[in-house]
Amino acid sequence: MSPTTKRATIAGACIVAVLAAGLGTWAVVGGPHQESSAAETRHHRATAPVTKGDLVDSKVFAGSLGYGAAVGVPGAASGTITWLPQPGQVIERDRPLYEVDERPVRAMYGTTPLWRTLQEGERGADVRQLNENLAALGYDLSVDEVFGRRTLAAVKRWQKDRGLDVTGTVTANDVVFVDGAVRVESVAAKLGQPAGGDVLQVTSTKRVVNTTVSQADAMRFAVGTTVQVRVNGGDPAEGKVVDVETEKSPDGKTETVVTVSFDAGDQDVPESASVQVVAAGQTARDVLSVPVQALVATGDGGSYGVDVVRRDGATERVRVEVGLVADGRAAVTGDLHEGDEVVVPS
Repeated sequence: MSPTTKRATIAGACIVAVLAAGLGTWAVVGGPHQESSAAETRHHRATAPVTKGDLVDSKVFAGSLGYGAAVGVPGAASGTITWLPQPGQVIERDRPLYEVDERPVRAMYGTTPLWRTLQEGERGADVRQLNENLAALGYDLSVDEVFGRRTLAAVKRWQKDRGLDVTGTVTANDVVFVDGAVRVESVAAKLGQPAGGDVLQVTSTKRVVNTTVSQADAMRFAVGTTVQVRVNGGDPAEGKVVDVETEKSPDGKTETVVTVSFDAGDQDVPESASVQVVAAGQTARDVLSVPVQALVATGDGGSYGVDVVRRDGATERVRVEVGLVADGRAAVTGDLHEGDEVVVPS
């Protein structure tokens, strides 16, 4: 077997093994050691430099676009439902989520549910949320946890501006606190029925990617991990793992469902698209690496070498120890230097 054929066989085995495992471990079986002559090297001048830097074992996973988990909007207002939004509708601060007796129940932003009547003299996190919302709408008041005279005046002005009864109090008939602008996922209630239970199911308006991975790959997706997201093969956008859940697949296998938020920037993200998530795994830092195709099995106890091109055009077989293999390159240690040229048969 010629040196070219042998290298090609080794490189093919390396690539197959790396893709199959998705990790930096692999095995190669090669023939006996063969020396390359200067004449042979001049014959194939395909070479590549030895580079130094970080080598990252990245892996690509197929994903699907979504809006994250849906949460319920409770129908706490008293009366008959007279208006409901449509699925897909986006509802922002101070806009109606639903209507009871033709009276809008408006969205306000906050994470603490409205569990009582807010009126002068009350204090707490729910009062601060109300003050924050009124301030965001342009009303003059202190953003604190006190429902004082300025809050009372702001509430009355807000009620007058909206055509509501000017009571100076805020109840579940008036507002629902939701965690920012929301998108209606589904409508549970029906017109003409009393408000009760969850009236709507809503999600965030921000796009997320969901991908299902094996237990072996779950280590790549700890919450908070930075990944890359490609939509329809476009430029990569930075993403972050925001949720990881383990569940059983229909065939009884354990799978991990990963949710990734991402910033699409100027990209137009359609309702449906092909999505890829690129996640890093093991990293070898500040190492010398060569293309996998440059590796040559020496036949000496499973060791490997590379053919280094010297200044006179001759090649010298240099034995190397192989480390992490990723993205078509192999980390190597041996009598090599950054910038050395190694033979890479095509």
